[in-house]
Amino acid sequence: MTVCFTTYNLLDFTGWDDRTDSLRQAIIETRPDVLAVQEIVSDTPAGAARLLRQLADSLGLLSTVDTRGTAAVASGQHRYHVGLLWRPGITPVPDTWRAFEGGDFHHALARLQLDVGAREPVTFASYHADPFRPARRFDEAHRVVAALTRPSGPAAIGGDFNNVSADLTAAGDFYDPDPYTHQEWYGDLLYQVEWNDDPGTPHHADRRAAQALHRGGLVDTAAQLDVPWQPTTGHWPGDPFGPRRIDMIRTTRHLLPALADYRVLRTPAARTGSDHLPVSIDLEPSLISSQPATPSPRPRRATAAHGGTSAASVNVVGPGAHIAGTLIQAHRIDGIRAL
Repeated sequence: MTVCFTTYNLLDFTGWDDRTDSLRQAIIETRPDVLAVQEIVSDTPAGAARLLRQLADSLGLLSTVDTRGTAAVASGQHRYHVGLLWRPGITPVPDTWRAFEGGDFHHALARLQLDVGAREPVTFASYHADPFRPARRFDEAHRVVAALTRPSGPAAIGGDFNNVSADLTAAGDFYDPDPYTHQEWYGDLLYQVEWNDDPGTPHHADRRAAQALHRGGLVDTAAQLDVPWQPTTGHWPGDPFGPRRIDMIRTTRHLLPALADYRVLRTPAARTGSDHLPVSIDLEPSLISSQPATPSPRPRRATAAHGGTSAASVNVVGPGAHIAGTLIQAHRIDGIRAL
């Protein structure tokens, strides 16, 4: 049986209303075993913990890391907090909870080891990157790498990274196309691009933070499986950037042999619940390795169009992998997206 890890930016979650009821339905549709969430909004850490428990209770999930009732929420400096939840039967490893707050990050990072039935525990994390400062994102990326790779071991981080990936396909191209190069300049591009002093040179996506994450050993799971590209934002009114993939799940190389599936939920509930879409991966616990594997993106075996939908059958990665290829659905959409 595989373990589903999902990440979801909840868009200003302060409790339940008509919109967040759709958000709740979208989470139910993903059927997560472990869930990383961003944008729990509260003026206080205690309020953020209360909201995380409320979310967990409504979904039949757990969010308490110890017998003292500590909630798995990390408090950001700007009222935006991140958290982790998991299903009953998965247990936190004692004394492994860590909330990275304050000076470490513009928002926060939550980290916890969980026993998911593998030979050893897996570290899971939820992260929300700085939306405004590319240089700060680059700086934060170094801290993210340290938090997930020291000590070395199987780990997965889900989050809103607020920039596009720098991981490559098997053909050697960026998995994520540059969404900005051909756009006329507007103010919000300042937060996403870099340029040189030649006014005739076009601006382009600032991928420095993503490059640091990859070079530090955190592999983009969508690029690793080379599934058809799918945006995670761009469907929400008022988003100036156009379709982008800024919500990701990255893993250490220990999890590459266990990586079985990647998907983006595009149901009506997901599209109306938040300006971000939930991203999920499936992991096969029996294939989680104590030794890091070598990342090697798998070339797509086939593509076909089905009424506006493209599909590709992809291989599971890593030595000794034996799970059958998984059909990944990628839907074309129109629209714009948010930070």
